[in-house]
Amino acid sequence: MGSRRHSSLIAVDYGSATVRLLQVEAGHVTALELPCEIFAADPMNGSDDPGGLAEDLERLLRENGIRNTRCAVTLPASAFLVDTVPMPELDEEERLESLAVEAVDRFGVDPNEVTVAALPLRVASAADIASPAPASTPAGPTGGAVSAPGPVALAPPAAPAPSSAPIANAPSSPAPAATPGTEHLLIAVRRSTAMRALDPLLRAKLVPVRLESAALAGLRTAWCHWSRQVDGAIAFVHVEPTMAAMLLARDGELLFHRAIAGSFGVPRVAPATSDSVDPDAIPVEVRSLGADRRAFRWSGLADEILQCLRYVERRSAGQWPAALVTSGPCAGQVELLATLESICGVPSHAVTAAGVVDPLPATLSPSIWAAALGSAAVDLVAAPAERERRAA
Repeated sequence: MGSRRHSSLIAVDYGSATVRLLQVEAGHVTALELPCEIFAADPMNGSDDPGGLAEDLERLLRENGIRNTRCAVTLPASAFLVDTVPMPELDEEERLESLAVEAVDRFGVDPNEVTVAALPLRVASAADIASPAPASTPAGPTGGAVSAPGPVALAPPAAPAPSSAPIANAPSSPAPAATPGTEHLLIAVRRSTAMRALDPLLRAKLVPVRLESAALAGLRTAWCHWSRQVDGAIAFVHVEPTMAAMLLARDGELLFHRAIAGSFGVPRVAPATSDSVDPDAIPVEVRSLGADRRAFRWSGLADEILQCLRYVERRSAGQWPAALVTSGPCAGQVELLATLESICGVPSHAVTAAGVVDPLPATLSPSIWAAALGSAAVDLVAAPAERERRAA
C-alpha cells in the first residue's frame, strides 16, 4: 500500500449520520467511523451534538495511536450556500469586497453570520490540480475565517485545485487573476453550522486547519485518477440524501457547478396492506420492485445533469465530458450509473481512490470515503511541477 508522500493530517468527514476519520501515514491507512447526527435532520443549519462525540473521538484516536492533532474538515455539500455570479474586471481588493456584498445579497444572510469564499471559474492553471494548499491564514471573527480557536479557514469552493480560495475580507494567498466578465463560484457556510461540527473536534483536542464541502473535496479525489485516464472534461456528481452537486472540470479549471435539490436517500418501500390495496386495480407484474423504483428515481437527476451538460456545451463551443464520476453512499448503485450513462450518453463510473491512496483497504468504499480522500489528497499528492524539479 502506498501514498504519494508522508502525511499525518487527519481528514474528518461529516456525513448525514456518521463522522469519518482518515489518516494516511507512512503508507498506512487508518480509517475510523462514529455515529453522528449533527447533520441528520437539518443539513443546512446542523444541530448541537447531544453529547459524547468529543469523548468518543478522543478515545478512538487514543486507542488507534493517532497523536497528530491537525485535521481537515469536510461538511455535507447541503450545509453550504452556493451560487455562480458574473463579475467585471476588478483589482483584487475590489473583487473580494464585491464578492462579499454579492454573496450577502444573493443568500439573504447577515454578513456577520457567514463565512464566504469565492473562486474565479475557468481561470485556475493545470499545475494547481495537485498542488499542496498554502497554509491557512489565521483570521478573527470579522476576517472571514470561522470564529474558533486556531487558524480555521474556509477551503476552496472549487476543487479539483486544492489551493485555498480567497476568503472575502480576509488576508489570503493570491488567487488566480480574474479576466473580464469572469464568473465566480460563491460558497458560504453559517458560522453556527460550522461551529456545531468544529466544537466536538476542538473538545477532542484536534486543531482544524481547513473546512470545505464534501462535494468539492470528492471532486479532487475523482480528478486525481480520471484526469490521467481521459482527455477532455470530467463531470462529477456527488449525491447526498437531500441534494446532488454536479461539477465539470477540465485542465485544472472548474468550468461549472450546479446544486440539484431532491430526495436521493435509500428508498424505503412500504409493504402493501389490505387497507392500501385498490380492489378495482388491475394487477401488474413487477419483475423487481426495488430495482425498478431505484432506476426510475435516478432518471430525474440524470435529466437535470443532461440539461447542465447541454448548457455548458452551448456556451463553450461543444465542450462535452469524456467521463462522468459519482460519489456518495449511493454512487456505486448499478441503477444510478446505468441511468446516468443512458440519459447523458457519457461513460459513468463510481469514484476510485487510485491516485490518492492505492490500494485502498478492501473494507472501505471509495464512494463513501471520497470526501475524506479528497481532503487528504491536498497533503498527499505532490504538484507535477515539483516532481519535475526533483527529477531534474
